[in-house]
Amino acid sequence: MKQDNQNKNDFPKIGAPATRALEAAGYSSLEQLTKITEAELGQLHGMGPKALGILRETLKEKGLSFKADSTNDTPKKKKGSPVSRTDKVNEFLENLSHPLKAEVEAVRSIIKGVNKDINEEIKWNAPSFNYKGEYLVTFNLREEERIHLVFHNPQISKVKSKLLEGEYVDRRMAYFADMKDIKAKKSLLEKALKDLIKLQK
Repeated sequence: MKQDNQNKNDFPKIGAPATRALEAAGYSSLEQLTKITEAELGQLHGMGPKALGILRETLKEKGLSFKADSTNDTPKKKKGSPVSRTDKVNEFLENLSHPLKAEVEAVRSIIKGVNKDINEEIKWNAPSFNYKGEYLVTFNLREEERIHLVFHNPQISKVKSKLLEGEYVDRRMAYFADMKDIKAKKSLLEKALKDLIKLQK
C-alpha cells in the first residue's frame, strides 16, 4: 500500500519540466503545495508562469491554495535582480518553440547547479549565465539539430577540456546531441565551468 502512494500524484498536466521540478523538490501531491508560497514554487527550475497558473486554478477547484505570503504572495522584486532575471528566463523558456527544449532545460539546470552565485538572464535571445557579473556561457538557439553553448569569456582559452571546441581568442564552443549526450558530458561541463569560475577570482 505504501508503494502505491509513492507512485501516485494528483498533479494536473503542467508539462514535463515543471513536473520534474516538483518531483526533484520532493513534492508528490497537491496537498503538499499548500505548505509553500507561489513565489517560492516559482523559483524551482523548470516551473514557469503557465504551470504555476494551472496549479493555482487546480488548487482553487479543490478548495485549496498556496501558502499565504506576508507580502501578498508575489513580492515585488528589484528590477535587474537575480530573481527577476530568472523569472524572465522562466517565461522565455515557457514560450520557447525548439525541438530540443527539454535538453535546453537540462543543460540550464546543470549550469545553475555548479555554483550558487551563477545568475542568468536573456542575451542574444537565449538564456545566458554569468558569475558575479562576468559572462560565462550563453545558449545559441539558432541551431535546432543540437544544443550549442558559447563560452564567451576571454579566460576560457586557459581552460583545458575535451568538451570545448574552437581556437578563438576569447571564446570556445560546446555541443550536445541529445539527452544521452548531455548525461555523458555532464561532469565535463561542470568541471569546465568550475575551472572558468576559478579564473575569475
